[in-house]
Amino acid sequence: MLQSKDVRSQLEDEKFMIRIARSSNEVIASYIVDEYIMELSIKMPVNFPLRQAEFNTLERIGTSEVADLKWAKLPVQTVVNSRNGNLEVALNLFKNNISLRFKGVEDCPICYSVVSLDDRSLPTKKCITCKNKFHASCLYKWFRSSNSTSCPLCRRLF
Repeated sequence: MLQSKDVRSQLEDEKFMIRIARSSNEVIASYIVDEYIMELSIKMPVNFPLRQAEFNTLERIGTSEVADLKWAKLPVQTVVNSRNGNLEVALNLFKNNISLRFKGVEDCPICYSVVSLDDRSLPTKKCITCKNKFHASCLYKWFRSSNSTSCPLCRRLF
């Protein structure tokens, strides 16, 4: 699907590029911010979805490995391995998460993504006490699974 010029032209721009290595079943997405390059490698196994895809961040934008796992790699991993395996959707999420993150939008502490995996919204539901913002869909799932309406981080009533 990513080999189609239409799909790639919709995703790629002056800051975001995609390379495909057919011999190794690998897709490398690169996002350029100032002089830094953030690259995500997605290696699809031959027997996907029986075996999960492998994800590696190849270069970092002044952040620690923990932060990379949290806001860049994990949401993309979730889309590919748990949702539908659609690389176009996953790479678009990767691109949007980085773009919005560097525009000052913080990720949701529940799903670790800037853009919601469910409804593509931004975190807007703010806790009055700890001031963290959450996606409405993430909070709804949290409230249902915890049988409580407390903040997932500070545990105060929301």
